Amino acid sequence: MKAVRLYEGAELRVEEVPEPPVGPGQVRVAVRAAGVCGTDLHAAHGRLPVPKLPVIMGHEGAGVVEALGDGVTTCGLGDRVLLLPSETCGSCPACEAGHLGLCPGAQIFGMARDGTFAEKITVPASCALPLPDGVPFEHGAILADAVATAYHAVATRAGITGGERIAVIGCGGVGYHAILLARLLGAKTIVACDASPGALRRAEEAGADATVDVTEGNPRKAIREAAGGGGPELVIEYAGRKDSVELAMASVARGGRVIVGGVGMESPELGPLVSFVGKEIGVLGSMGYTRAELERVVELAASGRLDLSGSITARYPLERAAEALDDLANHRNDPVRLALLPGDAS
Repeated sequence: MKAVRLYEGAELRVEEVPEPPVGPGQVRVAVRAAGVCGTDLHAAHGRLPVPKLPVIMGHEGAGVVEALGDGVTTCGLGDRVLLLPSETCGSCPACEAGHLGLCPGAQIFGMARDGTFAEKITVPASCALPLPDGVPFEHGAILADAVATAYHAVATRAGITGGERIAVIGCGGVGYHAILLARLLGAKTIVACDASPGALRRAEEAGADATVDVTEGNPRKAIREAAGGGGPELVIEYAGRKDSVELAMASVARGGRVIVGGVGMESPELGPLVSFVGKEIGVLGSMGYTRAELERVVELAASGRLDLSGSITARYPLERAAEALDDLANHRNDPVRLALLPGDAS
């Protein structure tokens, strides 16, 4: 089978490799679509640790079950499935609570073990969830990452209520879906903030009421004015940068909440205690999602209430994976999510 493997020096090769065997409790899935996101880019460029090279890249995927290991009863041959982005231990407190993103022993596909940039992948059966017939494979591939992650931030960590004014800083793949979901969950006003004109245009298409270019003028003032009153009650940060977290803290209304979902290695400064204690600003991190939240976004997509028609902005055959990563790195054609299509993605 064909697979995209990452080697030392950020080298990508499309190679013929053996089909992965199927052990007890595992399923082999013929991949129909694989999402391409910023995490893949960071791994390819050495900005995230990859324990052992070479490795087949990719952590977002959906496809059709083609082989079952002994003891598998949760799915059958020919089933349409979406794949979780990592294999978890299943026994820690986080796993027992269903919070997949907090398992300390999680092994991310495409980094700790072979991933979805291939014609086939073998995973534990617990990592394959049913994908309803009406949901395209390319949408299924991103539901278990970009969409469910945004849902966890907006619905659970932020606890958004109808009529709230919100701002989203960083409107790429996850930020775009945070805007979609905030609108669906009843936000009154949504202000999209980014440095990319293309990302801001996509944010408007997702339902943002106003946009702020954070590279121009006084973005704090612009965000607060666009939200109306004393600023947004909720600011969600998905840029993963020191300055964007500090902008979120400075922009939120008194008594408001800041949800930090962007991942990076920089250290933001919170400023004097009075700047957030005195204003009673809540600051929470947001990582991953629970299995129940993923099931909820699958249901929303299947019912048509969550419109993902604008989520996949370009599609590539497996052989053009390097081009897809380069397009994402250089923001060509204003990407939200890109998809590799190893096989029939209908």
